[in-house]
Amino acid sequence: MLGAMSSDIGKRRVLFLCTGNFYRSRLAEALFNREAVPGWSAASRGLAVTGALSGLAPQVAEYLESAGIPADLREPRPLLVDELIAAGHVVLLNASEHEPMLLRDFRAVYRNLLAGGVVTKWNVFDLPPRKVAWGQDPPPGQPAVSAIEHVRFAVSDLARRLAQEHAAGP
Repeated sequence: MLGAMSSDIGKRRVLFLCTGNFYRSRLAEALFNREAVPGWSAASRGLAVTGALSGLAPQVAEYLESAGIPADLREPRPLLVDELIAAGHVVLLNASEHEPMLLRDFRAVYRNLLAGGVVTKWNVFDLPPRKVAWGQDPPPGQPAVSAIEHVRFAVSDLARRLAQEHAAGP
């Protein structure tokens, strides 16, 4: 189980995926675990972790501190196939960005998850780039305050749905 702690034994895992496991997915993981959904815990991983980013995005750390939620300052972690296979639910923080990566690197497993109806696709964009190469259009970006609110709302909705499914039973 995705590095499960003793309190996570017997729980299914929501796996939040983004590009670098530095900003969006880490926020979603912290918020979901704060929700304490019966039968569920969360982890987050990145689909293109390069080592260029270290720790946790300052915007996320500041938000979590202001909300009284403990911040996990660990290094970003890449997705491993075993973690994807073991996930009870997978959330793509930005479907247009992350689905092609999953299809490229984990095609068969991802298709099985889709067929099982355990994938949720969101459209939370990364921070706007600070610099754009001359002559190139900037990639889509979303200011931190907007992205944080977007993730907060989406996590709350997912937690509510999973709690209802848990209450309804198998």
